[in-house]
Amino acid sequence: MIAMQKVHSFAAALDYNDSKLNLKDKTQRAEVLDHNFMEYNKAEIMKEIGMLNKLNSKLTNDGYHVALSFSEKDTHLRNADLIAIAQAYKKGMGFTDDNLFVLYKHNDGEDHQHIHVHLLLHRLSIDEQGKVQVVSDSNNYRRSETVCRELERRFNLEKVRSSHEALDRAPTKDELEMMQRTGYPSERILMQEKVKSALGVSVDIQSFIENCKLNGIYLLFNQSSSTGRVSGITYISQNGFIAKGQKLGNQFKWNNLSQNLNYGKQSRDGETVRQTNIDTRSRFENELNKANRGSEIGDDRNSGISNKSYKESKYTLSEDQFNDRKGSDSRFTAHSHGDRADEETES
Repeated sequence: MIAMQKVHSFAAALDYNDSKLNLKDKTQRAEVLDHNFMEYNKAEIMKEIGMLNKLNSKLTNDGYHVALSFSEKDTHLRNADLIAIAQAYKKGMGFTDDNLFVLYKHNDGEDHQHIHVHLLLHRLSIDEQGKVQVVSDSNNYRRSETVCRELERRFNLEKVRSSHEALDRAPTKDELEMMQRTGYPSERILMQEKVKSALGVSVDIQSFIENCKLNGIYLLFNQSSSTGRVSGITYISQNGFIAKGQKLGNQFKWNNLSQNLNYGKQSRDGETVRQTNIDTRSRFENELNKANRGSEIGDDRNSGISNKSYKESKYTLSEDQFNDRKGSDSRFTAHSHGDRADEETES
């Protein structure tokens, strides 16, 4: 089971899910499986939420929105099971029966190939003593991953690898939808394939740097100017797309990469890295300055599709390859997207 979570506006999440109830194609319409409002009526729900929000006007992201996706092998699940799983997930994430919620089952899009539900919870509640309680959104990812692994055991669900076991970071829901719609992989997935190819034929840091260049990927190391110690790595494609190792997956992080390439065993390794940094900074000076002024290097907003880079690359995915990947276990692999508020995370 995968949990894609986002802390944002309850109203925005309600609009999104409610719109799925009225799709033109009746076979693709979402269903309301469960809720604890007086009735499921969007206008009445918003009135109730509005009154609740007045109790804590400082809380801007009042909604906790999570999509629970199940493996295609979990064919035994019925609606009653989905309700029970959602209730258990809710409790595991620190919500109580006092928190207002709606549970939807979606039946459209790529995710229709496997069971897929959305749980929308309001973070404010009033306890038995009349005090207003707010469910914390800190450490959401870690909590969610723990809950997911427990629910897999409890409900006999297809098991997935935990984030620290997975080598590649799985495609996000947005990336899968983009690939399904356009036929092109995202810049991040394309970079992942190129770096993996280079890593597979490299024996040391020098050959890895050269093989990455051959694939159109340039490297920037976080190297101390005083000690020469390397503590991280950033990848840059020819067209200026930038991603840190953690954005691509565990095998692309420096700690794992340095071990696989036996970094430090050769005396020239430190100088090789230093010279590579000089070359990369010179080549991508403008892109790096923009990244430093703007969002974090490797921000998901850089994960768009580049038709040009896709068409020029020999690492494009055919329709069969894409379908194989989409149906493989990697689709159901746990990964972190961080714990920031208003950011999707996956576990």
